Amino acid sequence: MLETKEQLEQLLARGVEDIINASETANQDPVRPMYHFHSPSQWMDDPNGIIYHKGYYHMMYSLNPNTSEHRAGMVYKTAHRVWDPEHEDWTGGITVWGHARSRDLIHWEHLPIALYPVIEKGEHFIWFGTTALNENGTPIAIYTSVGPEKRPEDTADQWLWFGDEDLLTWSPAKENPVLDYSLHGDEILTEWRDPFVVKHNGNGYLILGAKRIGKQKNDAVIALYEAQNPEYTRWLYKGVIFSLDDNKIPSCECPNLVRVNGKWVILVSPHGIVRYYTGEMDFDNAHFTVESHGIVDWSTNFYATNVLEDHEGRKIMWGAVEGFCNTKGWNGCVSLPRQLTVSEKGVLVQRPVEELKQLRGGYTGFKGCIMPGNSRELLDMKNGTSELHILIRQDGVSRITFPSIKAEIKIEKNRISVGGKQALLEPALERELTIFLDRTVIEIFLDQGSCLTVVLPEPLVDGKVQILAEEGEVSVEADAYDLECADLFSMKSFC
Repeated sequence: MLETKEQLEQLLARGVEDIINASETANQDPVRPMYHFHSPSQWMDDPNGIIYHKGYYHMMYSLNPNTSEHRAGMVYKTAHRVWDPEHEDWTGGITVWGHARSRDLIHWEHLPIALYPVIEKGEHFIWFGTTALNENGTPIAIYTSVGPEKRPEDTADQWLWFGDEDLLTWSPAKENPVLDYSLHGDEILTEWRDPFVVKHNGNGYLILGAKRIGKQKNDAVIALYEAQNPEYTRWLYKGVIFSLDDNKIPSCECPNLVRVNGKWVILVSPHGIVRYYTGEMDFDNAHFTVESHGIVDWSTNFYATNVLEDHEGRKIMWGAVEGFCNTKGWNGCVSLPRQLTVSEKGVLVQRPVEELKQLRGGYTGFKGCIMPGNSRELLDMKNGTSELHILIRQDGVSRITFPSIKAEIKIEKNRISVGGKQALLEPALERELTIFLDRTVIEIFLDQGSCLTVVLPEPLVDGKVQILAEEGEVSVEADAYDLECADLFSMKSFC
């Protein structure tokens, strides 16, 4: 276990060197997605501190710079589930915030590591958090701080760092920790983590996920805090705004609270499928009124959402894509950027951002009817990457099949399934799907607003993608695009 600042500096320096050395291996791995955002190499997972600032989209993310074999510090997601500083989850590296920026959400410039543990003050892991501007216009990052005496179950606290105007240089606030358990008085909150900044009517707020321990029951909750100074270094606990009321759920991880089309939306990762809740938010009385709810993504390969608002007022969401196996020099990526809207019925709708069209290359179109037992070619896929827009009318079952791999997309009246994952939908004779294929990642935008993200055990290969009418006649309108994925990531500014 690290004990001194000098040891940390040595480990960070070695980590930067390890990232550079592993990047060539990672880039040559046919399992690795090509256009989904990813670190230069090594193990990454949750998208943290995402923000649009001075013409750039900034992506910060959890990163173990020392290995691609496991996520340092994320013991509650491992088979061991132990909190032991002598365990390999401690000795196998640290957790920092990696950093990249983009002007168009497609081309990314990898930047130096943004945040790293302050070993001499008891930190060892920088966990999930948020990036924002405080009331002085200064960039800040707030995150959950974990260390030998800071167990995520009951003793972790929340730290704040200040950034320069370009978000390139960061320094910890002298007031750290800026939030700790003493804020809650007699109320018992455990599993307290994952801060997210919310601004409303000129005031700054913060939400965190937790497990509330009560006399009669325990429930997973989201707690609200209000900034007490312009720097955001002092906070007041307002109360619990939301409860899942399920003893089986350990906590409300990675909560987001954003206003979309006049409605407030809560996103929560409850140690399972990510969910949303739309309704009204009362900041004065710390209460969220649920009016509608649903599934964000039907797969556990998608987790830990984060949201930003850009210069056009768009709310853009990402989540971690996890579950990769047999990787070389890397593990993990981030979902495609999804623009959020809310329908008149309170349904959260996700759509791929328009910028993704920049990737389009060659085009193949198909329109026609397919008789039962017959199939038609949709495209001749290259590099295991493509984008498909498909409108299907059927009273039976159809399948989209891929070359040299067992995975396929099965389309039925009330469900879409692929790779052992399925999305349960309202029955319909017509389906409109947008499908992104990226080697081992299939990301499907469904016509009812939700998504299905699947990590495949083997990569897609070059060859023909076909649609088969398994039961009944199938009418198909399809647009398929080759995707140009070269030179999307640059490391020229990494060191």
